[in-house]
Amino acid sequence: MKSLVRHSVGKLLTRQLSPVYLIGAFAGAASTDISYSWRLRCSKNLKKPTENQKTNKMLTEGMLLGFGNPLLDITSAIEDNMLLEKYDLQPNAAIIAEEKHMALFEELANMENVIYSAGGACQNSMRIFQWIVGQPYCAHFFGAIGKDKFGEIIAKRAAADGVETHYQVKEESNTGTCAVVISGNNRSLVANLGAAALFTDDWLDTDENMCLLENAKFFYATGFFLAVNSESVLRVAQLSSQTNRIFVLNFSAVFVLQTHKKQLDEIIPYSDLIICNKEEALAYAAEHEWDTKNIFEVGRRLQSMPKENGRTRTVMITDATCPVLCFQENDRVLEYPVPKMDKKSVVDTNGCGDAFVGGFLSQLVQHMPLDYCIRTGIFASQRVLRIVGVQVNLLPKFNDSCI
Repeated sequence: MKSLVRHSVGKLLTRQLSPVYLIGAFAGAASTDISYSWRLRCSKNLKKPTENQKTNKMLTEGMLLGFGNPLLDITSAIEDNMLLEKYDLQPNAAIIAEEKHMALFEELANMENVIYSAGGACQNSMRIFQWIVGQPYCAHFFGAIGKDKFGEIIAKRAAADGVETHYQVKEESNTGTCAVVISGNNRSLVANLGAAALFTDDWLDTDENMCLLENAKFFYATGFFLAVNSESVLRVAQLSSQTNRIFVLNFSAVFVLQTHKKQLDEIIPYSDLIICNKEEALAYAAEHEWDTKNIFEVGRRLQSMPKENGRTRTVMITDATCPVLCFQENDRVLEYPVPKMDKKSVVDTNGCGDAFVGGFLSQLVQHMPLDYCIRTGIFASQRVLRIVGVQVNLLPKFNDSCI
């Protein structure tokens, strides 16, 4: 396993949008030291597209591997804040469930307007990725579920959306759930990880999963998953770095930065692209006592932190209303404005950030211009804002005219 590994993030950013291309940035992947016979054995496990399926030679099965916590979303909208106050929840935050929150899941499930969907931040991003690329099985997903009906529902939903799942099944625990409480334009997430919290890195050592690691060109991990099993994330990040492939890390939530500072700092040197929102970036700065709340200074310092293989790093900071900020070497910054959206069109903010990542990655893996990647991410996020949850089946068919 340790002999497997990486790709490079080159010069992605400049103030001029049109000349910015990712092709040169990610070209030149180094070959790994896996034998030809092992490669051949791995290739035999790949699914072949049917004649009716769209094919793009740049897209290959399993080219993107996502690592996250598969959760069944239980979503309900409330008219007042009584439920939030009852369970001591903030209107717009993401937390891990404590004992005092356990009754919330049953209370939501008994509401008349409850909606169930296969969720978890990374899995949502993989589903959005597949919606946009249109070619099945390009994204594969790792996580842990229980051996129960909720696990079956999540697996079927992911497969229906074109994502190939490789779940580590934990019979001793139930599939994780996530309570999604919608109040106006805000949403409060309470995750009960269940089996998702039991993922172990030995799952990566099976022959099938080692093949997946060998065939992948891009890796994506959320901070939520890092909080569950940082060993796996570090291992994959090192693998990606050593074999000249791309590793993308999402900070995901403020609590990850506060409770897993040491683990995060071990992984950042191997990260080619870091994605976070403004609050998360400022939280990272506060945890490291940078003594600044200037988001441009924080982005610059994040980008210039030491990198293990000497390749440049890109840092992308998002915000609901401010421009997307991308930081690259030599203090180059790309500011990409977010088109205004009618507030009346916003139905649910849950999954908005996940959709942005999925849209962005869908173009990144195809070596599209950076501004195109960002525009696709914004388009995906704003489409998801118009529906409850990340229900890919409710989204329109994607094509270039969408953006």
